[in-house]
Amino acid sequence: MTEIRTPDQRLRVFVSSTMNELADARVAARRAIEQLHLTPVMFELGARPYPPRDLYLAYLSQSDVFVAVYGESYGTIEPGRTVSGLEDEFLSANGKPQLVYVQRPAPNREPRLAELLKRVAGSGVSYRTFRHPKELVALIGGDLALLLSERFGATSPAEPAAPADRVPDDDLRRLRATNTFVGRRRELDTLRALSTDPRTRLVTLVGPGGIGKTRLAVELAASVAPEFESVATVDLDQLSSAPQVPPAIAAALGVPETPGLSLVDALVGSVDAHRILLLLDSFEHVVDVAPVIAELVTRTSRLTVLVTSREPLHLSGEHVFEVPSLGVPDWSDSTDHAKHSEAVELFADRAAAAGAHLRLDDAEVRTISDICRRLDGLPLAIELAAPRTRMLELDDLLARLDRSFDMFAPGARDLPSRQRTLHSTIAWSYDLLDRADQLLFTRLGVFAGSFRLEAAETICGADLDAPVFDGISSLVDKALLRPDHSIHGEPRFAMLQVVREFATGRLTDAGEADQLRQRHAEYFRQQTLDVGAAVADHPRIRPLVQQCVADHDNFRAALEWFLSTDDTDSTVRMGLAIWPVLFTQGLASDVEDAMDRALASSLTGDTRAYAQLVLGMMAFLRADYDRASEVLPPARERFVAQGAEREAATASVALGLMRVPTDPDGGERQLSAAVDTFRRLAEPWWLMFALCALGSARVTMRHEADAIPPLEESGRRALELEDDVLVSNGLVALGWAHLRQGDLAVAGKELGDALRRAVTFGSRETIPRALDALAAVAERSGDTDRAATLFGAGLGVRGTLGSDVWGIDQEAHAETAERLRSRLGDEPYRRLTARGASLALDDVLELASG
Repeated sequence: MTEIRTPDQRLRVFVSSTMNELADARVAARRAIEQLHLTPVMFELGARPYPPRDLYLAYLSQSDVFVAVYGESYGTIEPGRTVSGLEDEFLSANGKPQLVYVQRPAPNREPRLAELLKRVAGSGVSYRTFRHPKELVALIGGDLALLLSERFGATSPAEPAAPADRVPDDDLRRLRATNTFVGRRRELDTLRALSTDPRTRLVTLVGPGGIGKTRLAVELAASVAPEFESVATVDLDQLSSAPQVPPAIAAALGVPETPGLSLVDALVGSVDAHRILLLLDSFEHVVDVAPVIAELVTRTSRLTVLVTSREPLHLSGEHVFEVPSLGVPDWSDSTDHAKHSEAVELFADRAAAAGAHLRLDDAEVRTISDICRRLDGLPLAIELAAPRTRMLELDDLLARLDRSFDMFAPGARDLPSRQRTLHSTIAWSYDLLDRADQLLFTRLGVFAGSFRLEAAETICGADLDAPVFDGISSLVDKALLRPDHSIHGEPRFAMLQVVREFATGRLTDAGEADQLRQRHAEYFRQQTLDVGAAVADHPRIRPLVQQCVADHDNFRAALEWFLSTDDTDSTVRMGLAIWPVLFTQGLASDVEDAMDRALASSLTGDTRAYAQLVLGMMAFLRADYDRASEVLPPARERFVAQGAEREAATASVALGLMRVPTDPDGGERQLSAAVDTFRRLAEPWWLMFALCALGSARVTMRHEADAIPPLEESGRRALELEDDVLVSNGLVALGWAHLRQGDLAVAGKELGDALRRAVTFGSRETIPRALDALAAVAERSGDTDRAATLFGAGLGVRGTLGSDVWGIDQEAHAETAERLRSRLGDEPYRRLTARGASLALDDVLELASG
C-alpha cells in the first residue's frame, strides 16, 4: 500500500559533510532542499566535533534521502572508531537513495577521503562535481526533483493509452552513471534552454565520432527530465535497418501495437497529450527513417525529440547543434587556467580512475595540455589515452602520439563496438559514405592542416565523379570535415587529427599517397613563392601573415616531402620565400630545421648560400648567435661576390646587430649601410626591417636621441604595410629610448601598446621583450612588486617558447634583474617573479595596464 504523507510529514533529506570546510556548501545544500519544500537534516542540529554515533544514526534512519558533500577533509575519527563519522554516515545510508557531490578543485584532498570516493564509485553510486555553491544549489535541486519524479512514477498507475512513465528510463540512468561528467557547462546551458522551449520540437546534436554527442545528450536528458512527464531513450546503434526504428520507439515509450492502427498512428495517439522527451541515439545509419520522426513531431503537440547523429536530419523545424571538441589550454595559459580546462580535467579524471598517480604540477599540466591539443580535445581520444598513464610517463605518451594514434588500447568493454577504438569509430562513419565521398575523403587526408576549396580542387579533384565542392559539403554534413576559420572571406576546412590519420591510411592502401603528396608539395611550394614575391612588391603584411599561419602545417608537410625525395632546391626556395613572414609568428622552427637538414646534404653554390642565409637569420632571431655567426658570414661573402645586394644586406642586418655589443661603431656602420642599400633598391619591407634594427642598436648603445628617428620612420612604414610585429618591436625600442631619457609616461604608453599588439597579432617573441621594458618602467616608478611580477611574466613566456633573451636586450635585461633583486631582496624577488611566470596572458595584460 502506498504511504500517504500529510503536509507536516515532508520528505527528510540527510546532509553529510564536514562543517567548517564546507560551510558555504552546506548553506547551498539547505537552500536547494528547502526550495523543494523538503526538510533538511543537518548536524548544526547536533553538537560536534563528533556527536554520539547513535544520535546521527537515529537522524539518518528517520531520513528518506542521503546527500553527501565532500571536499578535502576526511573528517574526525571518534576515539574507539576506525572510520570518521563522514564515512560511517555513507556506509550506514546503504539502501536509501544516495546523491553524492564532490568539490573541485581539491589539490589537498586527504588520502582517506580519496579512498572513500573510490569506494563510492565502486559501489555503483555515481557522484557529480561542483566548483561553486551556486552550482551546487542547481545540482542538488535538479537531482532531488529527478529522484522524486522517478519515485512518484514508480508508484503511480499509468493511463492506459499513455506511454509508460520512465523519468529517467533504465538506459538513461545506466548511461549517465558510467563515469563522471566533465565540462560542457556552456553547451548544457544552451541545450537546456533549447530543449525545454515548447516551440522547439526537434534538436539534433551533430559531430564526428568520439566528440561526445551521446554523453552530452544523456546528461542533458537527465538534467531536463523534471520538465517532462516522461523521458525515453532508443539506442539506434542496436538496430540494423530503418524499419526497425518505429517498433523500437514504441517499445521505449511503452506503446503497444493496436489492431487497425499503424504503429505511427498508435504512437501519435498515445503521446499527443503528454509532455515527452524522446532521445534517439546514433541516428546516422538509419537516416531513411527521418520522415517518420518528422511525422511524429508535426502530428503531436508536446513531443520533443533529441537526436544524436553524425549528420543533420534535414527536417523542417530541426535545430542543429554542432558539438565542439572540449576546450584545450592555449600556450599562454597559466598552470591553474590550464588545469581547469575541460580537456585537461577529463584527462586527469580518467587517468585517476584508471589508477594513475598524477601530481598535476606545472610540468605535468604542460605535458597534459600538449597531449590534449594533439588529440584536438576529442573526448573519446582523451578517454582512451588517459588510462595509458598507468604504464607510460606523460612525455612518453606524448612522443608516441606524435608518431601515431594506433597505440591506443581498446576502450571499456561496455562501450558500443564502434566506440571501442578510434579506428572503429571513424571507420563506422567512413563505411556510411558513398564511393565518391569515400574517394574525396581519402585524398583530403593529404592536407596537414586546414585548406581552401581551391587547394582541394587543384590537388584532389582529378578523376572524381562529382564536383569537389559537393563532396566537401557532404563530408562537412557528415562531420568528417569541419569548417575552419575563414581568411579574407574565403572558407577553409579541416579534419581532426585522428580523422586525418585514418584518411592517410586509406590513401596509402589505395596506392595514391606518393602522387598526392607530390601534388600537395608542388602546390604549396608555389604558394610560398607567391608570398615571397608579395613581400618584395610593396606588400600589406597582415593578410600574408594570416594566410601563412593558416597554411603553416601544409608548408611543413611540403618541406618534409621535398627533403624525403632529395629535392633540396625546392626545400631551399620555399624557406627563402617564407621565412620573413613565419618568423613574426614564432613559427619558423620548421624552416630552420629544413635548412639545417638541406645543408647536411651536398648543397653547393647559390643554393647553399641561400640555405645558410635562412638558417642564419632564424638562428639570430632566436638568439642562437653562435650558429648565426657560423653560417651568415660565408653566405654574405658569396652574395657580395655575386652582386646579390638584397641578400648581402639582409645578412648584414643580423651580423651588424650581433656586432653591436662588442664593436658598437662597427655594428652601427654595418646596419647603416644595409639601410642605405634597401633604400636605394626601393625594398619597402626590408628597409623597414633594417631601420628598426638600426634604431634598436642605437638604443643599446645609449644613443637614444639618434635612435628615435629611424625607429619612428620604421614605425610609420610598418603601419602603412600593416606589419604589426615590426610595429610592436619598434615600439619596444622607442619605449626604452624614452625610458632612458626619463620620460616614463611616454615610455609606458608605447610599451603598453607594443604588448597589446604583440598579443593581438601573435608575435610571441615580442611579448617578453615588451614585458621586460614595462618591468623597467615600473621599477623606475617605484612599483617594485609589480615590476618583479611583470619581469617574471616575461621569464615565463620565454620558458614556454624555449627562447632566450635577444643579444641587444641582454644588457638591459640583466640590469633590470639586478635592480629588482637589489631593491627587493632575493626571496621576495624569487617569489614575485615566480608569481608572474605562473600568470595567464590575460592576467598579464591586466597587470601591465595597471
